[in-house]
Amino acid sequence: MTNTVTLIADHLGSTRPRVQGTEYVVDAVVNITDFDQATTTTGNFDHNLNTFLRTSGTALPTNLIVGQNVIISNAATGSNDGTVTFVSLEANNLTLSAVTASNTADEITLTMDQEVIPYSSFGLTKVSQVQILGQENDTLLWCVELGTTGETSIADHLVLKCNTASSGALATGDVGTIRVRLVGQIGL
Repeated sequence: MTNTVTLIADHLGSTRPRVQGTEYVVDAVVNITDFDQATTTTGNFDHNLNTFLRTSGTALPTNLIVGQNVIISNAATGSNDGTVTFVSLEANNLTLSAVTASNTADEITLTMDQEVIPYSSFGLTKVSQVQILGQENDTLLWCVELGTTGETSIADHLVLKCNTASSGALATGDVGTIRVRLVGQIGL
């Protein structure tokens, strides 16, 4: 979940959103240098509070967005393995949408399976359409993740998923650049 957004200049050299009909269009290149941001850490699960309290190991990621997927793996006896949703983070206490079992001193791996980028990174406040125009690595499959309403699954954010074309497995590490076009509104 480490990325850089570079807005692409139009024929006049402007990188600001430009008008198309009643909306604005932005072309950008997104360079994603750490897609899965895997972290191995140790702590205690509490299934009553749906929390994981880190006690040692690598620090918890601080750039998570509420509603973002977190994949838990290598939990003791596999009881808490699976995909859950991030709720909040206070110091070393990670609140999740669900925790199956209470375990102590559990060394786990947390992996992200979405690249979540605020619309404001593109100069927009609301987006009605996203197109993936191209990508650096043709062995990957990119898609925009939508919720049940047809909007992106996390409000006010572009939510990208990336899998390997050969196996469908989650992409990892530096997945290169993709070119996107967003159509939407600017805040006035």
